[in-house]
Amino acid sequence: MKQLNGQDAVYLYAETPSTPGHLGLLYIYDQSTAPGKQVRFKSILGHIRERLHISHVFRSKLMRMPFDIDHPYWVDDENFDLEYHVRHLALPKPGDWRQFSILVSRLHSRPLDMSKPLWETYVIEGLDNISWLPKGSFAVFTKVHHCAMDGAAVIDLASRFHDKTPEPDVGIGEQAWTPEPKPPVKDLIVNTLLNNYKHSFETGFDMINAIPSIGKRLLAKARNRDMEPEATIVRPETRFNNDHVSPHRVFGGVEWNFEELKLIKNAVRGATINDVLLALCGGALHYYLQDKDELPFHSLRAIVPVRQDTKGKPNAETMAVMTPPIHSQVADPLERLEAIQWDTSTSAALENAHGAKDMTDITKHMPSFTLALGIGVATHSHLSRKTLAAIGNCVLTNVPGPQMPLYMRGAKLLYVSALAPLVEGLTLMFNAVSYNGRISVSFQSDRDALPDPEFMEACWERSFAELKCAAANQCEGAEGEVIHKVRIPKTAKRTPGGSRGRPRKAG
Repeated sequence: MKQLNGQDAVYLYAETPSTPGHLGLLYIYDQSTAPGKQVRFKSILGHIRERLHISHVFRSKLMRMPFDIDHPYWVDDENFDLEYHVRHLALPKPGDWRQFSILVSRLHSRPLDMSKPLWETYVIEGLDNISWLPKGSFAVFTKVHHCAMDGAAVIDLASRFHDKTPEPDVGIGEQAWTPEPKPPVKDLIVNTLLNNYKHSFETGFDMINAIPSIGKRLLAKARNRDMEPEATIVRPETRFNNDHVSPHRVFGGVEWNFEELKLIKNAVRGATINDVLLALCGGALHYYLQDKDELPFHSLRAIVPVRQDTKGKPNAETMAVMTPPIHSQVADPLERLEAIQWDTSTSAALENAHGAKDMTDITKHMPSFTLALGIGVATHSHLSRKTLAAIGNCVLTNVPGPQMPLYMRGAKLLYVSALAPLVEGLTLMFNAVSYNGRISVSFQSDRDALPDPEFMEACWERSFAELKCAAANQCEGAEGEVIHKVRIPKTAKRTPGGSRGRPRKAG
């Protein structure tokens, strides 16, 4: 009998009709590599059916306790129907990137059916007018609730769900499955009493353990108050930090060669790939908000989830967040990267991440009723919006994927990107996923806050072009050559026809 912990249950309790809490994973395949150069929907169904045993999530649904007096349990769905969860769609002609992005946005906007296993998969054909894709390519878009898996777990599961060669793995076959009965009511009552008793004590210990780190941070801030520039502590609000979140979403994406990001990283001593992504994000938002005459004087901040080892517990990890400035007010791309590298490498950034870890530990052990009530009040009173807006302006995640080609029924996987849920106060999410020498950055936002996703793609494209060019000049200068002034491309213009038909690729 598997039960949600508090940290995962947060995503369930915070869900509203306009802010569903599921993640999305998008794949695009080239079926010309498959036997007969074609993969039928029936074959994809068989591929999924043979791998349902990989995770309990596929056949398990949530059973919530009355009034949320305890966290929900995963129970087998005795009426599980694979063909309900896997659906077949096709784009109308001409089948370009803009049509595809709109379809993905609409699918991502719809909440999952909470009475069934919390996932859905859509097989999408008709991607025939996307210049960078072979004719006949198809996509698979999968939604899974965040309470069931986080982004890293979804990417890991996706790796296990594919074959490593064009020839299907003959060692994998459908396994017999019989649903287990629901747990007896008396067992649930006993567990509820024990859990609430145990969680009350654990929450108290977590709060006591958090006091030293909280006190240390407050003391450090008091000592450095006069030394800290005002720009580093101000979090300006933007159109992406609004009270209202509509049920409508937009989606877009860019993609580059991973080696090009490494070359950019090497231009600044100590910089990481995450620093490069933050610098690109800062540049993209600089141009987007500048075009709207909404660019704040102070830097925007990104909320960056990070995994941390739990001391004293081998192989245990917990989630924390960093909130570095992305220096969106800095026009020079290399100066922006240098400033970000400095901020993310300081002890203050790491201590802030530890502080977030303390809070996730507390929510993990908090009694269910208290946690659900607190999140419900925060959500409906817009307190969550005020809190999140005070922390950051957008979210940027970076999940490494497999660095080898993967296949499904012989069709080669060409493109991978991820989608995240939105919440009040944070209606702009950027998700980076690397796969087979490429890295994609997709974004999701509220349609009211970001009505022109194709222009956001163009802003990311310009930010990358600038930073790549500046980094190349910096590397030349490091070798003793004269650093010449870089000619920066003009701001990308929006076109009446919308997207230019593909995620922007460089190189």
